[in-house]
Amino acid sequence: MRTHLTAAVLAGAALLLGLTACTSGGDGSGAPADSHPTSSPTAAGSHVPDIADLLPDEPTGVERTALLAALTAIDPAYTKDADKAIANARNQCATISGGGDAVSSAQARFGTGDHQVTAAQAEAVNAALRKTLCVS
Repeated sequence: MRTHLTAAVLAGAALLLGLTACTSGGDGSGAPADSHPTSSPTAAGSHVPDIADLLPDEPTGVERTALLAALTAIDPAYTKDADKAIANARNQCATISGGGDAVSSAQARFGTGDHQVTAAQAEAVNAALRKTLCVS
């Protein structure tokens, strides 16, 4: 009888250890660890911003009107779809704030297969965004 009890306790312990080894959260909650962190520290106390940290709030009212007017003044093609223009502008602000290649990014975001954006137009878009949406 004692042998059966010892075997049962050992089997239960092995099962329990096996179950805890399967969790990957590391915090005992059983939740999986986040394999794609949104930001990672590069040095003690520093923080690499996530794209969401760099996106300005979606403009409404007067701010939205001013942004669309500034883009339309550069080229009306940029604002044919106002919602897309706003989304492009917000993402472009993230590129500007994040230190990416703002000119080529603006060319890609605001251009289409039928409408190419010149470097001068891209610079004008970036300047307009800095004045209207990307203000810090």
